[in-house]
Amino acid sequence: MSSEHWPGIDFFILMLTRCRVSTLSIIKLTVIGLSILSGLSACQTGSFSSSANPLSKAAEPLQQEDSDPVAVSETPLLTPTPQEMSESTPQPTEGKAEMITITIVFDNYPYKERMQTAWRFSAFVTYKDQNVLFDTGGSGLTLLENMSEMNINPAEVQNVVLSHKHNDHTAGLQALLSAGADPKIYLLPSFSSSFKKQFSQQAEVIEVVPGLLIAERISTLGEIQGSPPEQALVIDTPRGLVVITGCAHPGVVKIVLAAKRQFKEEIYLEMGGFHLGSSSSYQVKQIIKEIQRIGVVHVAPCHCTGDQAISQFREAFGENFISVGAGAVIEIES
Repeated sequence: MSSEHWPGIDFFILMLTRCRVSTLSIIKLTVIGLSILSGLSACQTGSFSSSANPLSKAAEPLQQEDSDPVAVSETPLLTPTPQEMSESTPQPTEGKAEMITITIVFDNYPYKERMQTAWRFSAFVTYKDQNVLFDTGGSGLTLLENMSEMNINPAEVQNVVLSHKHNDHTAGLQALLSAGADPKIYLLPSFSSSFKKQFSQQAEVIEVVPGLLIAERISTLGEIQGSPPEQALVIDTPRGLVVITGCAHPGVVKIVLAAKRQFKEEIYLEMGGFHLGSSSSYQVKQIIKEIQRIGVVHVAPCHCTGDQAISQFREAFGENFISVGAGAVIEIES
């Protein structure tokens, strides 16, 4: 480590070499100096307390094709060093709180190296021995590759919830089933009869109603009218609700309000696609004000939110902003 990166070290060396101090004083100064350097090093690498923020990772945008295009800025967002998952799934220990884990399996923003990115979205939620795959992305092959990278076995997927009918959220479903998955499939009543018929021949298909429990602590908000209609996943945590939106076509504010009213709890985290890529800076600013007024603590926008909107959310929420992308993992104590 060179002194040009740590200006304070020159002063520290000067004190040792030019001052007449006792051996005990030198030892004390050395300990103090090492503590200072350790603190500075932690700041430089972006260390933080996970209790203050469940995850912090900036993502670099990529241009992708989709039915919901979004403008991508030429200036990449800041990208701190990603936090890697362990190779094996940790088992809960006695006396340790169970964790609700949310893994972004598919997104157009990168997070973890070796994860494939494209204009798609999928998130894998686990709690205890239960799990839910929320959306399946738009490519079966890439979905399976990313699941393998994150040590998720397709055959162990118990539930699939499809946010809405667009291909970038549903097209990976067939590949998942062909890979050995036998989940319950939760979709909107407004899905086409042909879609329902196709997959009801391969798995149990369930049309959702508001507040339907998918797994312990994990529910659907039910069909929210929009263009197209959409459902969001709602996770009940001791800190408040976590709301995951695929694209938020009906409006992210509308969805957050619906979750708060339906479940009668505060919103701890709103994450996923916010569908603001074509919104003006002023429109995004008003939406942010409304989300803050509602009392949302953390936001983690990705997918179709748009670079400009993501930047505005980052500025408005500060340390409560959580950057996510393909391979990001959020853990919340249950």
